[in-house]
Amino acid sequence: MTKPRRSRSAFWWAGVVGVCVVVAALIATLCLSQLRSPEPETVDTSVPGLREVPAPESTADPGAPSTGYHIGDVAPPFSLPALDGGSVSLADYRGRVVLLDFWASWCVPCRLSMPSIDAMARDLGSEVVLLGVSLDRSEADARSYVDSKHYTELVALYGSLGQTRSVAGDYGVLGIPRTFVIDRDGIVRFAGHPGLLTRELIESLL
Repeated sequence: MTKPRRSRSAFWWAGVVGVCVVVAALIATLCLSQLRSPEPETVDTSVPGLREVPAPESTADPGAPSTGYHIGDVAPPFSLPALDGGSVSLADYRGRVVLLDFWASWCVPCRLSMPSIDAMARDLGSEVVLLGVSLDRSEADARSYVDSKHYTELVALYGSLGQTRSVAGDYGVLGIPRTFVIDRDGIVRFAGHPGLLTRELIESLL
């Protein structure tokens, strides 16, 4: 009578071991998938209320660059109020390299990337300007964040959410952070996540 009991016990333990092996394999698979996924700071955060806007058609000479947000296009013009007062236009910085960054204080990847962009602009000197277009829900949110961080190079722009969303639409921005490098002649030379922006690229435009 003891042999059948031992057989059933051995079968039961074999089943337990098998289940443990399957569970361990599933956990390992999940861990590997997490390791292969993009880092959180490199993932754009979608902006509520923004819709894809086609690049504007150019009415200029067919041989001239078109106005748009792709590399090689003439950057769309805009004017926005600055948080520290006055109005800022992209045209004000013709002759300088512009780092145009779309961000918001609620955007974790933006908060992670902003210090390095500000430091890069500071290190490269007066020939580079950093314009930060905030997509915060209110001016108070944008101002509170900027005041708390003391960024030395950031020219923070807001006005109203409607105004900044309009500019973001002109630049085809659906998620943030999104950064553009505009050269001395107003041509887009970089468009993408600020984590992919290199100092060497900017220096090549100076």
